[in-house]
Amino acid sequence: MPHDDARPPSPEAAVPGERPSAPVRTAGQARAVLARLLESAGHPGGRVLADAQLAVTELVANALHHGGGLTCFDARLGPGGTELVVDVEDGDDRPPVAQPLHDRDPATAGGRGWAIVQALAATCRVDPLPAGGKRIRVTFAL
Repeated sequence: MPHDDARPPSPEAAVPGERPSAPVRTAGQARAVLARLLESAGHPGGRVLADAQLAVTELVANALHHGGGLTCFDARLGPGGTELVVDVEDGDDRPPVAQPLHDRDPATAGGRGWAIVQALAATCRVDPLPAGGKRIRVTFAL
């Protein structure tokens, strides 16, 4: 769940029926949380799971590499179970840098993550956190 700003942040994965949850520290753990959540909701996964897992891999990797570390991870179904909602928080105030995929040299590594996330998710939102850092919320239609 998104962290309460009154307590130290921890990257806890919120999956219904699995609280208290183990902290998410890697992209692989975040991908596993998404798979368990959709499976527990009776959703077949497929393209939605693949897209969400790729986007979450990029978000978690960026939090670890550019954002000073992952401070919170949350995945849940939205109202009515019609969307997957994922929050990734880190300690850096700077928003992700949007670089169009077509402007990138294919021989150059990196720089595509945020564009990939924006291409895969139904919605993307970046919000500053009161104690510093940011929350990136992405949704995927189910």
